[in-house]
Amino acid sequence: MCGTKASGRSVRTIIGAFLAWTLVTGSTSNPASATSQAATKKKADPHLEDLRHLGTKIGDAVLARDISTLLSFGRTDMRSQDEAALKDPKSDLYCYLFDSSCIRGEKPRSVYEKLSQARHLRIKAIDGGKSPYDGVRYAFLFFYDGSTVSDNMLRSSQFLCEQGSDRLSVWKYKLIDGRWEPVTPFFDFGTDSLCPSE
Repeated sequence: MCGTKASGRSVRTIIGAFLAWTLVTGSTSNPASATSQAATKKKADPHLEDLRHLGTKIGDAVLARDISTLLSFGRTDMRSQDEAALKDPKSDLYCYLFDSSCIRGEKPRSVYEKLSQARHLRIKAIDGGKSPYDGVRYAFLFFYDGSTVSDNMLRSSQFLCEQGSDRLSVWKYKLIDGRWEPVTPFFDFGTDSLCPSE
């Protein structure tokens, strides 16, 4: 996880707080702007649509095990180490993305397994709003089986904490100069932000 901090709090903690607020309240901004947000809720957000389309391409790359294409979607500052890790089928990153059998821990499921076994694969972009710490807009890409995971479940902090890591794959993004950039390594590899920090 990137060690970037703002106001003494890690990016993971900040984004975890946004995730909790966004999913539990249904708001994509702060409480003071909830009324204006509701008035514009039905309007399509082109930035979120762009992120969802990006998610579709990422999902296709995972399902095709297309590592070269997948690398193009990762963090540019981590590309060389990601490329090296994905050449090793026993590396933690490779296992996390493609091979459940070599993941350490209880009931491990790779990103590939979650996506390939989904009866109705859904990819959803959820706005996290602008951070009060750095003024940057954040959002989350959710990959999940729409036949077993409902929108209400996505809004449940209990579900995210207790079952999220096994039922969902999530990747956090930030909007920089009109383009979405990943905040974390592939599918939040090495983080635990599905269970927001207190």
